[in-house]
Amino acid sequence: WDAKRSSRPRSFCWGLQTIHAPWPAYFAVALVAVEAQYLIFLSFRYTSFTFIYMMDALAIPSAMVFSKFLLKRRYLPVHVLGGIICIGGITLNTVSDLKGPDDADKIGLRSHVNSQEHLKGDILAVCGAVLLGLDDVLSEMMIKKYGGEDELLFVKWFFGLGISVFQLLILEEDSLVAFFENQGGEPCKVSMRFLLLGVYVVFQALDKAGEIRFLGISEAALLNLSLLTSDLWAAAFSTFAEGVVPSVSYFVALLLIVSGIVMYEAGPSPISHSTPSNIKITMHHADTEHATDVKKGDVEMT
Repeated sequence: WDAKRSSRPRSFCWGLQTIHAPWPAYFAVALVAVEAQYLIFLSFRYTSFTFIYMMDALAIPSAMVFSKFLLKRRYLPVHVLGGIICIGGITLNTVSDLKGPDDADKIGLRSHVNSQEHLKGDILAVCGAVLLGLDDVLSEMMIKKYGGEDELLFVKWFFGLGISVFQLLILEEDSLVAFFENQGGEPCKVSMRFLLLGVYVVFQALDKAGEIRFLGISEAALLNLSLLTSDLWAAAFSTFAEGVVPSVSYFVALLLIVSGIVMYEAGPSPISHSTPSNIKITMHHADTEHATDVKKGDVEMT
């Protein structure tokens, strides 16, 4: 749609908020965000912990591709090479994960999951990571072309809450009922479940608010590069909390991803690189007799 025409102020939520983009656009952004998180969480039922968090790296090339088409970013070969190196790390981790299920079985993630369900979990994790990249690009577009950070934060929360509740009642009714059940043999009581859920919600809110602020001053691909540090925490959690040391191939894959980050950062920012060069600048002087014409490349100064 036409950004200039659509960015006019309009009333939303019975006048409680003013938005600068059509509400269906914000609804679509919230839907992508919810489904990205839902697919990631759903994949935990079928595949391993470390694999899911390594798949988050796939959001980098996803953000680059969607940025190119939606934001008209121009990526240099050094950016593409960095993304390819990250994908190489992802591929290595996938192969090692499929060949070594024993460690994951020790932490109860795939004790009753066959190979087909395991593959299903891997696909869900990949799709969720791709949607994470799309979510960041759409969020960046809405911030910089429409209403800004605070507006996106409010509307994304508004629609995201509604979509999440509706989807929970339709698709996860059994899980919702099980959450409130208090069986004597359960290691986690209902009170502890609410505590863990509350802590998670708080940190997720802080995380999303920080990401939106970051997108206001930077770009989606760099955001996803920065979020790759979570893989280090995933490895630490797997080692110290669950007692499972990741395989050597996992650390090799992590090294490849870090190398891809360094390669990406070696190039100029795609935001500055996409600045148009055919800009005509007209300079008016009080003394018109000394007006000069200066041409350099395709930039004209009068």
